[in-house]
Amino acid sequence: MEATYRLDFNEELKKCVKCGTCRAHCPLFVELIGEVGSPRGRLSLIKLLQEQRIKPSQEIADIVYTCLLCKTCAVNCPSGVKVDEIVFAARDFLNRALGEGVMKKALLRGFLTRPGFLAACASLGALYQKIGLHSLLTKANLFDHLPEKIGAAGKILPDITKKPARKRVPTLTPAKGPRRFRVAYFLGCATNLAYPDVPVAGVEVLSQNGCEVITVEGVKCCGMPHLAYGDTETAAKLAKHNMEIFFAEEYDAIVCDCASCTSTFQESYIHLFEPGSKEYEMTKKLQTKAMDLTKFLVTKSGVRPGGKAQQFIVTYHDPCHLKRGQNVFKEPREILKSIPGIEFAEMKEADRCCGSAGSFTVMHHELSMKVLDKKIANVQKVEPDYVATCCPTCTMQLSYGLKKAGIRAKVVHPVQLLAESYK
Repeated sequence: MEATYRLDFNEELKKCVKCGTCRAHCPLFVELIGEVGSPRGRLSLIKLLQEQRIKPSQEIADIVYTCLLCKTCAVNCPSGVKVDEIVFAARDFLNRALGEGVMKKALLRGFLTRPGFLAACASLGALYQKIGLHSLLTKANLFDHLPEKIGAAGKILPDITKKPARKRVPTLTPAKGPRRFRVAYFLGCATNLAYPDVPVAGVEVLSQNGCEVITVEGVKCCGMPHLAYGDTETAAKLAKHNMEIFFAEEYDAIVCDCASCTSTFQESYIHLFEPGSKEYEMTKKLQTKAMDLTKFLVTKSGVRPGGKAQQFIVTYHDPCHLKRGQNVFKEPREILKSIPGIEFAEMKEADRCCGSAGSFTVMHHELSMKVLDKKIANVQKVEPDYVATCCPTCTMQLSYGLKKAGIRAKVVHPVQLLAESYK
């Protein structure tokens, strides 16, 4: 079994001693109940593929794709098995062995590699919402009568009627006061189009804390959706394109407000290129430069307290790719606690996956909702005004869950509340 996602299958699979510890931590195993619903079960199937004892099939692919890639099993594995990386590589192999469907190819290579086309499609979606069609379909419960995946996408679609961040944030924002850092700000697809208030606030907060901010132009999708669906070839092209833009100029850091994007830069790009190649060396440089926005603010620039007090109760949800992928969990909380007037309330199992996992909430909607229900129950217990998180897909999932449960709390990025305190 060979994969273009560079990982030593033999060594990684050997590490698994079949102890089953992963089953106790996997958020899906408690819902699926069965060995194929556990990380251990998936690894057993992948090992059989690797040894050519079974052939690639859609049935095997369905099992391998029923994984949140939340890293919970990996960080709790006593043998240190990198389960999520094995799953990435297995999906790459299965994608090439079984081929890509027309819709999958159109989405990954047509939409997500062309920012202009993606923005145009978002504009059509915004029009669909503005004329009230989305509201009508929702109120009439018509999404329940559509094909499952289309209905799920329709239900969870966020408000995309706001002007994209790319049109709201200047390419260069000077530091307010003495310039201490020059940073590149990577605008991810989701925050740019679905949650533009986040990068607007992020750039403002960086500027307030002594940073000259360049909202880098010409970048494309980070490649995480492609990696998640086994299209490693396209992910590598996107990685090369983005890195060439990043390193065309000198920056003190490359910051991003999306946990998945930063995780892709820090963890995944290095698996896409041959060791010793120019691109491989670029990935190692990127690992030292790429940083989550909250981590940069706390550990590099420092956070100047705002002057406007806000009387809110705020809790925080840890995105999987931020806490387990980058070990960033204290920094967002420090930012929230630094805002005058905010009461921070820690929820139970704050780092438990919300069930979003990018498109998992659409492709496995019913299963995703079972995971989400547990998260929303924990949110409800602390009765917050705001739920803060650092991932747009988590924001989308949590917003949907809160609305469905009749909870009026709003989901925000920590920097949105910090930016508000500066006004």
